[in-house]
Amino acid sequence: MVVRLRIYNSENANHEEADEIFYNHVKPVHQRHGAIFKGRYRDKNGKIIVMWQYESEDDLNRIQQSVAEDPETIRNREIRLTKGLHGVSFDEMILKSTCD
Repeated sequence: MVVRLRIYNSENANHEEADEIFYNHVKPVHQRHGAIFKGRYRDKNGKIIVMWQYESEDDLNRIQQSVAEDPETIRNREIRLTKGLHGVSFDEMILKSTCD
């Protein structure tokens, strides 16, 4: 099992709009392709932390590719770009379970 953890540096974003877009347009597509949503959190400085679980790194890569090619992802690209979900810098970690 692996977990993808992203920390978005989105202190100046409109958080309500970004939350709505994430939950309505991003999360469903990832889940449809097999990603397991583990949570989305905001710290006191406005950074957003998002966690997804996958069976393996190969699974993560396959799902990410499928999400990128999904018609809904392509159709909603502009809204994600203009509403603070993309174009924001982020740090990413791929965490591997120590139990496997």
